[in-house]
Amino acid sequence: MFMLIDCDNFFVSCEKVFQPRLKNRPVVVLSNNDGCVVSRSYEAKALGIPMCSPYFKIEKFLTREGGIALSSNYELYADMSRRVMSLVGSFFPRMEVYSIDEAFAEIGNNENFEHIALVLRNTILRQTGISVSIGMAPTKTLCKTASELAKKEPLGKIKLLCDADEITGVLKRTDVSDVWGVGRRISKELNFMGIFTALELAQTPQQILRHRFNILLAKTARELQGISCIGTEEAALAKTLICSRSFENEISSLAELEIAIAEFTGHACRRLREQKGMAGGIMTSISTNRFKDRQYSNSRIVSLGEASCHTSKFIKAAREGLRSIYRPGFGYKKAGVMLLDITPQDTPQRDFFEDRSTIRKELRLMQAFDDLNRRLGRKTVYFGAQAAGIKHYIKREFKSSSYTTSWDGLPSVS
Repeated sequence: MFMLIDCDNFFVSCEKVFQPRLKNRPVVVLSNNDGCVVSRSYEAKALGIPMCSPYFKIEKFLTREGGIALSSNYELYADMSRRVMSLVGSFFPRMEVYSIDEAFAEIGNNENFEHIALVLRNTILRQTGISVSIGMAPTKTLCKTASELAKKEPLGKIKLLCDADEITGVLKRTDVSDVWGVGRRISKELNFMGIFTALELAQTPQQILRHRFNILLAKTARELQGISCIGTEEAALAKTLICSRSFENEISSLAELEIAIAEFTGHACRRLREQKGMAGGIMTSISTNRFKDRQYSNSRIVSLGEASCHTSKFIKAAREGLRSIYRPGFGYKKAGVMLLDITPQDTPQRDFFEDRSTIRKELRLMQAFDDLNRRLGRKTVYFGAQAAGIKHYIKREFKSSSYTTSWDGLPSVS
């Protein structure tokens, strides 16, 4: 049996934990530069505010209805996600973090499923303040369907989907486009073949799905039949890591771009070390506003020669790449870096002349660097090429405090 733990309206829920004023009010969280709606409270959904709607289109309506808009507070959301996933991991040794607000877990077939789900849900709510919906089923695909049904449960938000007749009824009412793993393009092709519901997909012969589509869709159909084909997966090491931003205001100065690129590089290297990886190169990219007549964009890859996780090496390489592609006379709207050729830190020696003692020193130095920033706050120590203080380069007019990751953001009690 599988269990899917899905945080309800996650970004909004994180904000509500620390801001009681948001309770029972329509709340939306906006994307970068306060552009579009990316998370909605149940009250906002009841008003008919659609997902991904541009904020300028709903701003007056939301204000008139007593609603509140908030900028994305990624630091807060990432930390709250870590806390929730840690609690899930304490219950189940075999789990898979699927996204920032979702996790799969394998549970024994002889367990009291609903009791375990209730205990887990109450524990997460009590220790983090985050409400979760829990779906349980024999396969991960059915789990996703059960999770959607759990969200509609008035009490408990727990749904066990294992009875064959009930599964058949649910699949008969589920549109094929709502099946996990079936995208918009595939659903249109399935509709052309006369397949409109999840039940019809489950009943489609495997040979047809393999020949017309691929083995993944064939596995999805078998999962809908209750045959598990997709197990929980260990977190894989990313092959690349990207950090990029669309700036609130255009940047023309090379010196300012160098600072921004150094900031992005530092952020990407920290994520690289968190997953215990090392990279062999970095790609730097810049581009102008795509809505203007005069446009320019370019990128450059610089190799380090040997894999590393030392931030200063990547900052130097990124600066070299930036200077080779920078062209004066343009206002740049977007810039970013991508770490390439990522391998685990414990990869055996790849080069006979590779100095492993130097690599071990770099790892210890970067570990101390990260530990200081983790214990005393972000950018307690940083590289001289970076900006002093924390800079985001994006518009976040309605951002809340970093309640759990910054001493300055701690809520005060009077």
